[in-house]
Amino acid sequence: MFGDIISNEEAKSFLKNEIKIGKKSGTYLFYGERGSELMEFSLAFAKGLNCSEDPVDFCGKCDVCLRIDSGNYPDVEVVEDPTGIKINQVREVIYKASSSSYEGRKKVFILKDIENLRVEAANALLKIIEEPGEGTFFIMTSHSLNIIPTIISRSTAVHIKKKNPEELGITEEEYEFFFGDVAEIEMYKKIGIDLHHPVSYSDIGEHIKNYVKDGEIESRINIKKSLRDFMGNRRFLDDIEKIYFAEEIYRGSRDRSVAESIMYEGILLNDDLSKTEGLLHIKGMLRFPVNVQLALKMFFLKI
Repeated sequence: MFGDIISNEEAKSFLKNEIKIGKKSGTYLFYGERGSELMEFSLAFAKGLNCSEDPVDFCGKCDVCLRIDSGNYPDVEVVEDPTGIKINQVREVIYKASSSSYEGRKKVFILKDIENLRVEAANALLKIIEEPGEGTFFIMTSHSLNIIPTIISRSTAVHIKKKNPEELGITEEEYEFFFGDVAEIEMYKKIGIDLHHPVSYSDIGEHIKNYVKDGEIESRINIKKSLRDFMGNRRFLDDIEKIYFAEEIYRGSRDRSVAESIMYEGILLNDDLSKTEGLLHIKGMLRFPVNVQLALKMFFLKI
């Protein structure tokens, strides 16, 4: 039920009303800064549109709700790509959107992180989201409104705010450590690791390797600690040591999404606002087929 979701009362009220009035189709843009529960609300709305027990909400217990939660409901599809959804994926969505529903209810397509949408994919998407067929809904999520204006104009925008420390049951310090990322905070609360225990920046490569291997929150916390140690000492480091730090990150994982995540947190930790634009430019380069190792070196030399 929407009532079980903490925070965002305005958004919950709006989505419940959309279900209550019996919308036949629609295109929605769920947006909010990183750490906001965009997927939680996307799946909740998808359940509300399809729930077999509650006509104005979702029960969370019926066969439909449970299958949506497990990712086994054929009429609810999540489309994502860390490097940006591509035109072939959009074409597949267009084909499926024009087909009949498997279950005889609503078809819901959740397109994640459309701020990274490729231009050709965005142009193809515009044709289908402007007038979805009856029984078809599109939910697009974005951590930024820096997207093609025509996509925004064709969508109903729903702002999803991050939960605050009080709602999450943690301190302001803990909240800031995780930049308000609800998923990471919930995992952290289960293990209660000491956030003050120091970790050297020189070990970031090993912590990244561990995180890629096990996905454990402790490894993720150690990455954050290593980055904070680097940021706290960067003014005392020469260029060779900064390059070493960048190479350690690359040694830990060559995945673009890992590099982008670390750059993003580095920008948030940066206290020299005059460098922000340049750092964002380097981070943005990762959307294109650039050398990740070189981009990391450029980033940490500049920061």
